[in-house]
Amino acid sequence: MQPTQRLASSKSVIWLRIVGLAPGRLCRAAILLGLGAFIAAAYLPGSVVPDTLDMCAQAVSGVYNDWHSPAIAGLWGFFNAPIEAIFLLTLTSTIVAIHLILTRWLRPWVAVACTAAIMLFPATVGWMGHVGKDEWFAAAFLLGTALIARAGTERRVRLRRALLLGVMICFWLAIAARKNALLPVGAALLVAWPVPGTIFGHLQGRPLVRRTLAAGAVLVLLVGSVSVFTSVVVRPRALHPEQQAFLFDLTGISLDQGQMLFPPDTFPSGTTLAEIDQVYDEKTGDVFFFAPGSPANPFMPAEQVSAVKEKWLEAVLNHPDDYLSTRLSYTSALLGISGPHPYWSINDPGSLPAKWGSPCRVPNRTFPSLHERVLELLLRVERGNLFRAWTFLVILIAGSLLAGLRKVTEARVLLLGGLLFFAGIAVAGISPTFRYSWFVAVCALVAAALALRRIPFAARPDPPAEPPVSVSVSKATWSDPSRT
Repeated sequence: MQPTQRLASSKSVIWLRIVGLAPGRLCRAAILLGLGAFIAAAYLPGSVVPDTLDMCAQAVSGVYNDWHSPAIAGLWGFFNAPIEAIFLLTLTSTIVAIHLILTRWLRPWVAVACTAAIMLFPATVGWMGHVGKDEWFAAAFLLGTALIARAGTERRVRLRRALLLGVMICFWLAIAARKNALLPVGAALLVAWPVPGTIFGHLQGRPLVRRTLAAGAVLVLLVGSVSVFTSVVVRPRALHPEQQAFLFDLTGISLDQGQMLFPPDTFPSGTTLAEIDQVYDEKTGDVFFFAPGSPANPFMPAEQVSAVKEKWLEAVLNHPDDYLSTRLSYTSALLGISGPHPYWSINDPGSLPAKWGSPCRVPNRTFPSLHERVLELLLRVERGNLFRAWTFLVILIAGSLLAGLRKVTEARVLLLGGLLFFAGIAVAGISPTFRYSWFVAVCALVAAALALRRIPFAARPDPPAEPPVSVSVSKATWSDPSRT
């Protein structure tokens, strides 16, 4: 017997094939495991920003507020999960999600190579090593995207239902993690949620109406359940985080008009418009709100927030051109058009609990020398100002179009999800740091990888079948998302 025949007939190889783990699959799984292990080793226990430290402190104390993500902070406090476990779960979910998206359309080894390239890309890995709401949202949304695409072509009813349940869990977590997740999740449901023919059957001739109603119903269920969980179980104290956007816009309009449009007591007594102008920049609100000596108060009481909101609405209605000018200036900085993103954009060394007076337990680096080398490499790349948000928006649009919006469900979801997520930041954000464009960058890289399906040697020879247009009523009739 030849050596290759002996190997093929060996008990170990036969056993692996019986359980469905062919050697090729084992090798690819080992590569993905090694990829996750490398990133984990470089960042364990995970870097944190002040937002995460604040949420962790709430989880430790059991006293919550609505400044960041109260639902996630409540879950954190309930499970009392160590920060390194949260980091590893987020990292694993992101790798699995990206690979599931790519493996539907690309050859197995190409999908593995693209997954590794995306995860190790400088603009990705710098923030992937963090524990925070941006990473939680990205992991949940990407995994939901992978599951909803598979549910659309799955013919086995029970498995399809299980996939849709997983989609709802992922999108629930995405909405809980980021307050601006409503638009991306809603768009994903609209373009990808498979609608049974038995639902809104009297609207069979209007597939777009049926899809809108079904997606709207699921979105209302998700948002409503997050709201109920937050208000009934977590019960956070209202701090009105929207106040910063109101004051940022109102200040820009006031400076354009050359008059104080603020309600009384917004700034310390005697503050002049010239003094405000010295610390205000339409491109970033970080200095205006947090620099020492700034007259702005980023944490106003509820009554003052209400007064500022009224003045903001009045100013926007009376001076829409000035409001638009303020927001366009900020968006230009957020895109990286008016200049490079602020320092530590694609990379951040993390914050220490002691510096911020946080009771959160963040262990020391597991492998400090490896972390320092990765940090230095990313810092060297960052000094070149190579990455701007606008370039990733271009890549996202081009990659999605090239992948095929009609056929590739994931391309539709990533395109709309990335664009609407960015739009939410542009409308309500105050800081142009690359962190708020990081999710768009990840979506862009995944979309670019999906576009490789146009290359014969990279494309999967057995791409997903079209969703079943009609199935017996006992198994439900499903409309084809690609036909709307």
